[in-house]
Formats: sequence, C-alpha cells, structure tokens
Amino acid sequence: MNRRNSKVIHLLRLFMARIWQIRRVILLVIPYLFLLSWLFLADSRMDVRPGVIYEVPDVPAWEKPDKAHWFGTTGNGVDLFELSRLAMATSVSVAVVTTSLGIGLALLLTMLFVFDPGERRFDLLNAVSRAGFVMPSMVFLVILTGASGGSLVIAISGLILVIAFHLCPVMAEWFKEGESGFDVVSGYALGLSRREIVINRVLPKVLRRLIGVFASLVPVVVMAEMALSFMGLTGDRLSCGAMIAYGQDLIIEAPWMSIYPGIMASLVVLALTLLGWRVSAALRTGTLPRLF
Repeated sequence: MNRRNSKVIHLLRLFMARIWQIRRVILLVIPYLFLLSWLFLADSRMDVRPGVIYEVPDVPAWEKPDKAHWFGTTGNGVDLFELSRLAMATSVSVAVVTTSLGIGLALLLTMLFVFDPGERRFDLLNAVSRAGFVMPSMVFLVILTGASGGSLVIAISGLILVIAFHLCPVMAEWFKEGESGFDVVSGYALGLSRREIVINRVLPKVLRRLIGVFASLVPVVVMAEMALSFMGLTGDRLSCGAMIAYGQDLIIEAPWMSIYPGIMASLVVLALTLLGWRVSAALRTGTLPRLF
C-alpha cells in the first residue's frame, strides 16, 4: 500500500513549510494593516490645502482640545485630529511609492552588472554610488526642490535617486555573497548556466531581503518628506510638516495647532520604525546605509 503523495499534497507541504519559515514576518503584517487602515480611514472630503485650512477668520472658530475634539480645531472649525490623520496618510502614501520605486531602480541598476562574469563588474557602479556621498542627501534634496520652486514630483524624484544611490552598493554585496554559496557551487557543477544560477538561486535571496529594506526605509522617507514640506518645498499640499510650519504663526493663540500634529507624526513614525526594525531582523536584512 505504498502510494506516493500527489503533487497537490507535495506543493501544499512546501507552501506550509515556507509559511512557517516566515511566520514572524506574517505576524508583523497584522499591526501594519491596523496602522495603515487607521490612517487611511481619515475623512478625505475635507479641503486638503493647509494654506486655506489654517487661515484665521476675523472671528476664529477654533476650540481647545477636549473630549469631542482630541486635538482641538482650526480657526475654521476643522477637526485637527482628522486633519492630522489625513496628513500622515498622505505622507505615508508618498513614502511607500517613493521607497518602492527607489528600491526598484536600485535593483534594476545592479542587475545590469550582475551577469558580467568579471570579478570587478561592480566597480563602475560603486564608483558612481560613492559620488552620491560627496553631498549630504538632505542638502541635495533641498537644493533640487528649492531650485524647482517647490514641487512634490521633484521631491519624489530626488528621494528615489537618493535611495537608489545608497542601495546599489549594498545589493552588489548581496549578489556577491549569494554567488559564493554552496548551492551556487553545486549549480555550476551540474552544468547550469550563469544566467540560470543568478535568476533561480541568487536573485530570490536578494528579493527576500528587500522586504526588510522596504519596511526600514519607509519611516525614514516619511521624515524626509515632512522635513521638505515643513520648509515649503513640496507645494501647497497637506503634510504634518506643513501643518507644523503653519501652526508656528499661531503658537501663542492656538499652540495645539502646531504641537499636536507633531505628536501624531512622532508616534506614527515611531510605530513604523519599530515594525520596520522587527521585519528587518526577522528577514536578516543586515545593516543598511544611513540616507539622511
């Protein structure tokens, strides 16, 4: 009665084994979903131009923080808690898109040199990347966005370039490490081509680490985006950085309009940082370069 297991059962076992290997990451997805759901459930119907929302009429309608309005209200009577939550959702959205494109660009640039069999194939990539360290990233972004007159598109483009420049050398080292593994040596012994080995045995290891890279970089990019918006370099758009900047003019009359958005931003960035650190540790991503 020795019967072989069907292919379906075999694939199911492999799937369950894979799920068990990444169980820590899956458990960390749950608080991510809760945090993002809470952020993106903000009322998106309100006017999202901070310059308009923070205008103070002749008879201000603001209220101090109370049970009905945890963060108080603006001069036009807009609930500051919902406004801050919408601002953080906007900043996180920008960070998610920017980080994804930056990682994708870094992977694309690195893959251009991976299939070269030479030992010094990454020298040109590393030399170009080192040029990005001559000028601090934040200074580069301020000059770039300032020269453009303050544009969100330019800010996102600059952030993508900064991420790609810093990650290219890291990914190059990951590919070198992956090519020295036992499974790669055995693949060459079996007669597999370099293309097959890189795509089927080395690339999956690198892609697995990119999840931790993404989780670690999102809070960093959120802070960079808020810093640029605080300086007015991302246009007239809603962001906690812009809200803090506009609230500074009302720090005497209505201090909550500047303080409370900063508190929410700090708590959200702290939560994203802790979750990103745990995901990176679970996937053994390793040390990443400091962007800013």
